[in-house]
Amino acid sequence: MAAEDFRWNEEDLEKIYLVSRMVYREEIAPNKAAEKLAGIIEQSPEAIKVFFSMYIHMRYGRIFKQSGGDQMIIYFLKKIAEEDGDRALAFALKSVYGYAGFKESVGCYMNDLNKACAEIERITGVKPAGA
Repeated sequence: MAAEDFRWNEEDLEKIYLVSRMVYREEIAPNKAAEKLAGIIEQSPEAIKVFFSMYIHMRYGRIFKQSGGDQMIIYFLKKIAEEDGDRALAFALKSVYGYAGFKESVGCYMNDLNKACAEIERITGVKPAGA
C-alpha cells in the first residue's frame, strides 16, 4: 500500500488531535506525550512529534513542512473550526495554504487539500489570516 493510500481511523485522529492540543497549551511536554501516544496508536515518537509540530504551526498561522497527511490536516482544521473559533481557523487556513504552496513549489500538487480548504472557507465564511 502506498503512503498516500493510508487512512487514519477516526479514533486515532481524535487521540492525536487531543494530545496535540495539550502540547500546544503546554499541559504536557512533547517528548513525554509522544512516548505515551506511541504506545497507543502504533506510531514512532518521532512521527508523533511531527503531528504536534504541524498542529502548533497551524495554531500560529506558520508554514509547516512535514505533515501527517491531508486527512490529518483536514481533521485538525475541522476541530479547530468547531472548538476554537474563527480567528484560530483563519490562522490554521493560512498555515495550511502556506504548506500547500511549499509542497507545490517542489512539484507536489495539493489539489485535494486546496479544495478541502476552500470548502471549509465556503462553509464557515472564514478566510485565511492576512487574506
